[in-house]
Amino acid sequence: MNNNRYKFQFGERKLILTTHHDNLFMEEVERLAKEKYDDLKAFMPNADDETLAISLAINSLSTQLSREKALAKKGIVPERLDRDVAASSKENEKEGTQAPSKEKKDKAKNTLEEPSHAD
Repeated sequence: MNNNRYKFQFGERKLILTTHHDNLFMEEVERLAKEKYDDLKAFMPNADDETLAISLAINSLSTQLSREKALAKKGIVPERLDRDVAASSKENEKEGTQAPSKEKKDKAKNTLEEPSHAD
């Protein structure tokens, strides 16, 4: 897998993100981050960039968790939960219940993307 280094600005801070996503995807991430930054800055005008970044991260994680719970209700297990599924499969075998199918897990892998990380 090739890594892409993408230059990005969050507030006053310039960042270089290393990601497996292409520039087109990262441009959309940057657009969304700027939009959310502007929304938070309007809501908290005295907040510094670090506080805004933390608020954005918490809001994003909250949204991700809500979506994962919605997928779980449909029987789709997000990829990052595969470890838990494997562990619960062993428990389910003992209890006679069934874990989500491989097809449902594969569908989740194609739906959710891994987050990018700053250098």
